[in-house]
Amino acid sequence: MKTRQLVHGAALVVALTLVAAGPPQRTPGPKRAVTITGEILDMGCYVSRGLRGDIHRDCALRCLMAGVPIGLFSPDSTVYYLTQNHDRAMDPRAFGPPDPYVQCREWPARQVAVTGFLWERNGYKELEVKAAKLVPESHTSP
Repeated sequence: MKTRQLVHGAALVVALTLVAAGPPQRTPGPKRAVTITGEILDMGCYVSRGLRGDIHRDCALRCLMAGVPIGLFSPDSTVYYLTQNHDRAMDPRAFGPPDPYVQCREWPARQVAVTGFLWERNGYKELEVKAAKLVPESHTSP
């Protein structure tokens, strides 16, 4: 009887520990090199208020220059969280200018082609910026 109670008690402790720990964390998928074109976002205003586009450019520029995280809004409405290359961040003098991640901060609401490494973790997509360039605006006639 005592052994059965101990086994049940131990099983209960293990079950409660697993519940308290939450679902298992998914490991990140493999990084892959990509180039994605989209609109540079300031994630603070986009996530909290849905703001983007030319009408929001001045505010986004102030936010990005103040250090608000950068995002990229792709044509299929996917949002990518942009990050700086870790080695460049730790020793910027080892890399030649310009820093493409810092350039993205200067281009809110503009169309930019971002090349880097992409991976996904727990549902969000992260793009480590290796290169970035403005995409010429297309002017179509009516």
